[in-house]
Amino acid sequence: MKPWPWEGNVQDVFAAMLIRHDWEVESLADTASKARGVDVLARRGERLLGAEVKGYPSTGYEDPARAHETKRSSPGGQARTWFAKGVLAALMLREEQPERESLLVLPDTQRYRDLLAATTTGLEAAQVHVVLLREDGTYDCPTWNVDA
Repeated sequence: MKPWPWEGNVQDVFAAMLIRHDWEVESLADTASKARGVDVLARRGERLLGAEVKGYPSTGYEDPARAHETKRSSPGGQARTWFAKGVLAALMLREEQPERESLLVLPDTQRYRDLLAATTTGLEAAQVHVVLLREDGTYDCPTWNVDA
């Protein structure tokens, strides 16, 4: 089992949270195979959402052949890249499926909190909601409510 901030675990916790709040999960991407497309599609009555999910980078490699090595890139720098890719995917979802609420779901880390603080105005203008998710399924996101 991979640790909490791995993308697949973040996606599983998010999907479970949606189900607990009476959302129907329409599709989940296969994160282990790095499947392309929207990671989570869900509906609740007339509400539709699409979510791009990112994990948090580790200091080591997942490839067993390189497991003994430490990555040259810092997790904080790599997290910035993952955040940027997530924002782009959420913006593209707004363009391609404007009827869906567009979410970027991230594990709740200080690095992601700092990146969110630096982009809040633009994300709100674009109607992209950033959900900072904890392992227990609770989250922070002042612009989105799972029950609204």
